[in-house]
This record gives sequence, structure tokens and C-alpha cells, in this order.
Amino acid sequence: MKGIKILLGILMIGAVLQSCSNDFEPYDPNVQLASDIATIDNYVATNNLTVQIHETDIRYIIDEEGNGKTVALGDTVYVNYELTLLDGSFIDTNVEQTAIDNGIFSSSRTYERFGFIVGRGMVILGFDISTQILTEGGSGTFLIPSVYGYQDLQKDRIPINSNLKFKIKLLEVKK
Repeated sequence: MKGIKILLGILMIGAVLQSCSNDFEPYDPNVQLASDIATIDNYVATNNLTVQIHETDIRYIIDEEGNGKTVALGDTVYVNYELTLLDGSFIDTNVEQTAIDNGIFSSSRTYERFGFIVGRGMVILGFDISTQILTEGGSGTFLIPSVYGYQDLQKDRIPINSNLKFKIKLLEVKK
């Protein structure tokens, strides 16, 4: 009888573990990218946008053509940016007046042009790629799939698997 109870206990634990494992799907960037693209394309259609498509599937609009230097890996770039979610939630900016206008101003933050070295992992991959599409002096709006953003991680007010909308103005490129 004791052996049967142990066997039943093991079977119950196995059944519970099996049912839990069915609820958990491991993160698959290929599956997520397909979902992201469908969501972004729906956003594009709903908002009647005309976009270009980068080879990485980032959708973008060049708002202002630049006439300066192009961006390459290893360059230091300086930008102004605005970050929103596709639902319109304003998340971040490095421009003080824009932060004030959108109710996210923080007196403990320094608002100045944002600089980083392209290709060094200092920013999310989608931001790195988007910056390389611009030329100095240009600006654009970039619809970035979550797989090039924060993926399945929550980041502050950005929920997991969130597609991002960045407005980027490329101020300066240092070779």
C-alpha cells in the first residue's frame, strides 16, 4: 500500500509539472518577430502611413533628409529622440520641453543630446539600426519590433514584447 501511495504521489507531481509546462512557452524570437510585424503592419494600415521597410523588418519614415555624414559601426553619434508605444503612451525623451509637454519631466534628470557609439550594445539593437538609416541632420520615425527592443523583458513602463515607436533626429556623427 505504501508503494502505491508513493507511486500515486510521483504521478501527481508529474501531472502538475506537465500541466505547468504546457502553460509556459519559451521565448522564440522568430515567432515573436512574425507577431510583431503583424502588429506593426496593422498599426501602419490603421494610421494610413506610408513606410519603408528595412531588411531587418523595421518600418520607418524619413521625416527630414539629412545632408551630412552617414553612420557606420564604431561612429559616435548624438541624437534627440522620443519614445512611445504603439498605443500612444509616451515613455521617454532626452528633450526637456518634450518631457514637460508629455508629463514625464523629472528634475533629477539631465536633458541633453544623447550620445552613444554605434554597434557597441550601448542602446537596444533597433535604435542602433535606426540611427544607421539616417544621415547627419536627418530625422525619422521608426517602428521597431520588440525583438529589436526589450524582447520578453519588462523595462520600466515598457511591457514585455512591446513594439516601439522612436522619433530620432541625428544631430552629429563623429567618425
